[in-house]
Amino acid sequence: MGRLEELRQRFSEEPLVGFLGAELRELSDGHATLVVPVKKEFLIVGGIVQGGIVTAVADYAGVYAAMTRIPRGHTPALHIGINFLRPVLMGDVMWATARVENESKTMLVTDVEVFGTDNKRKATASIIFSKPRV
Repeated sequence: MGRLEELRQRFSEEPLVGFLGAELRELSDGHATLVVPVKKEFLIVGGIVQGGIVTAVADYAGVYAAMTRIPRGHTPALHIGINFLRPVLMGDVMWATARVENESKTMLVTDVEVFGTDNKRKATASIIFSKPRV
């Protein structure tokens, strides 16, 4: 089994992925796209998706993009910086697109954009992942 197939299988076995109802739509070298339909369980008062849910979606896209660049195992997040631009609402379908922007011996930096059904950016994130020693 190749690395991309291994990661797709791993994604399907993630417990939180099941709760989110997330789908790994695209996975290639240094790239990942995740799609998540909004559920009522994601909402805070006012019908807005809680920021931690948006951050989790961005994190999943980022980590799977990063893991395409390592031969095996996991790459933990060291830092997540996220900017919330617009609210994600009930009825939206979120998708997060991540790409590896920089890579060194010890780190991988991903840039992530989260969009909604209206095709507007809802959030942007920069996530730094630790690169495991091989």
